[in-house]
Amino acid sequence: MNHIKLYKPHLNQLPVHNACNDNTTFFITLNAGRQSGKTALAQQQAIYWAGSLKNKTVYWVSPTQGQASKVYKQILEMIVETPLIKSHKGSMGDTEIVFSNNSIIKFRSSAQEDSLRGETIEYLIIDEAAFGKESVFQEILLPMLNVRGKKCLIISTPKGKNWFFYQYQRGMKANEKIYKSFKFTSLDNPYSNRAIIKIAEENLPSVLFSQEYLGEFVDNAAIFENINELANIKIVNKPIPGAIYFIGVDIALKDDYTVINVIDKDSNVVWYERYNQITSPQLKDNLMKCFSLWKPKKILIEENNQGLPIIHDLKIIHKVPNIEGFKTTSTSKQEIINNLINAFASKKIRVPNDADYKSELEVFSMTISPTGTPKFSAPAPFHDDIVMSLAIAWECSNKFKYNGTYNFN
Repeated sequence: MNHIKLYKPHLNQLPVHNACNDNTTFFITLNAGRQSGKTALAQQQAIYWAGSLKNKTVYWVSPTQGQASKVYKQILEMIVETPLIKSHKGSMGDTEIVFSNNSIIKFRSSAQEDSLRGETIEYLIIDEAAFGKESVFQEILLPMLNVRGKKCLIISTPKGKNWFFYQYQRGMKANEKIYKSFKFTSLDNPYSNRAIIKIAEENLPSVLFSQEYLGEFVDNAAIFENINELANIKIVNKPIPGAIYFIGVDIALKDDYTVINVIDKDSNVVWYERYNQITSPQLKDNLMKCFSLWKPKKILIEENNQGLPIIHDLKIIHKVPNIEGFKTTSTSKQEIINNLINAFASKKIRVPNDADYKSELEVFSMTISPTGTPKFSAPAPFHDDIVMSLAIAWECSNKFKYNGTYNFN
C-alpha cells in the first residue's frame, strides 16, 4: 500500500477499522448519522482489503445501482493514477475495479437481486443497509461468504427498527464474539459543518433529526406527526352558509394528479378532490365548478409548468377573482412543507379521514443533500400531490385569513 495515501481516521472511525482487520470479528455493524464519515470509512476499508491482499473479492452493495456507481467513481478517483489499478469498468450492473494483485472490488445494487447470485467472495460491504431488504442479506448476500468469507461490514443511517436495528443490537452484546457494533453521530465527525447541522435541527421534526443526524432508532420517523389523531374530518359536499373557505391547488395534466384542497378558517380540510389524465379544458371546467360551489375567500394555485396558462385563463377569460399563483422552487417548497410539518406537530390542522389522503401523508419522505438541506418528496411509486395541494392550501389560509372579504359571483 505504498502507492496510495489512505486517510487518517478520526477517533470514532479507528475502532471500526481495527475490528475490520482483526482475527476474530466477522460481522461489523456501523450505525451512523449523515455525513459522519461512514461511507468514507467503508471506501478506505475496501481499498485496503483489495489493495493489500491478493486474489480477493470485495463486494460493495448499495440500495441502488446509481449509489453503487457513485462509490465506484469516488474510489476510482482516489487510486486511478496509482500502480494499484490493473483495469476498471463502469458499465451499468457490471461495475468493478481490478487491482494489480488480482483482487477486485465489485459494485452492485441490492435492488437487482438476480445479478447478485452465484458469487463466492471474501469481503462484503453493505452500504445504507437499513434501506435494503433483509431477505436479500439473508438469502443472497450471506451465502456468498459461506466458503471463503472473512468479513462483513454493514453500514447505514437508521430507518426505524428494521433488520439493521437487530443486526446492530446483536453486536452490542458482550457475549457475541464474532459481532461488533459501533455508533457515531454527525457531530462526532470533526470535519462536519456544525452550522448546517444546527439548521437541520431547527428545520426538521425532532424524530427525524434524531434518526438522520444522531443515529437514533426511532419507531416512527414520519414527516408529519399525529396523522391518525388529526385525520378526523368527514368530507362534506357543500359549504356551510356564511363559512369562510380557502383553496389550494396543485396542478398536473398527465401522470401525476391535480389535487384541490378546501380548508375553512378554523383549519379544517372539509373537502378535496383529485384528477389525472384530463385535458386542460376539462380541468378548468372542474376548477370553475369547485370555485362556484365553495366561493372561497382566496385561491392559491401552483403556477409551475401547466399552472401558469390555466391561471391566466381563469383570471382573464373566466374572470375568477382573488386568485393567485404560487411559484414552487426548492426554497418555497421547503418553506411551505415546513409550515405544514409544524401545523401537524402543533395540532393546528384537521384533515379528512380518508385512506388515500392518510397514505400520502404517511409515505411522504425526506432525503438529505450533502450540504444538509432537506429535500421532500414521495418515494416511487407513490404520489405527493395531496401533500403539495394541502401545503398550498395551508399557506393560502394563513396568508389571507385576515385580508379582505370575498364573494364569488
